[in-house]
Amino acid sequence: MDIGIALLMTQHDFNTIDLARLVEDVGFESLWAPEHGIIPVDFKVDPPLGQQGGVPRFYTEGGINHIVDPLIFLAGAATVTKKIKLGTGICLVPERNPIRLAKEVATLDQISGGRFLFGVGAGWLRGESEILGVDFPHRWKQTREYVNVMKELWTTDITEFHGEYIDFPPLVCSPKPVQKPHPPIFV
Repeated sequence: MDIGIALLMTQHDFNTIDLARLVEDVGFESLWAPEHGIIPVDFKVDPPLGQQGGVPRFYTEGGINHIVDPLIFLAGAATVTKKIKLGTGICLVPERNPIRLAKEVATLDQISGGRFLFGVGAGWLRGESEILGVDFPHRWKQTREYVNVMKELWTTDITEFHGEYIDFPPLVCSPKPVQKPHPPIFV
């Protein structure tokens, strides 16, 4: 059985690179990093979570509001590990530009030698999503379109796309991922 570990790394935790080495040395199969780009100071939580007393205190009391970027953290982890798989748990896809994200994911897959696992999601925190330009009620539709765009960018030499949320003329996006046709995608 393969067992991975998901870590909520913040700027206040011990050295994240040392932790990546430790996770590999202990024998875990994978290391997963979550994402919250920002946390609004004042936010309300939509149902059903909002009806259950809101969010855990660490979201507002010095925890998750200091979270590190998962792709940069995992790139650092890739440089000091050799075996463990490295995954986003999850990447908030609609909060990022899909062309840049495709390049970042492919670069991370290159740096890690094909060990990247792409966990994707659409987010639950309306305020965060809206500040970052997401059409919150349609975030899953936007996520689906962005993932499809990235798959095209990873598997074609020249890509053109005309969608509801992203529209661009023919372009070249590289590097391409090591894993073919692309890193595994987990929803």
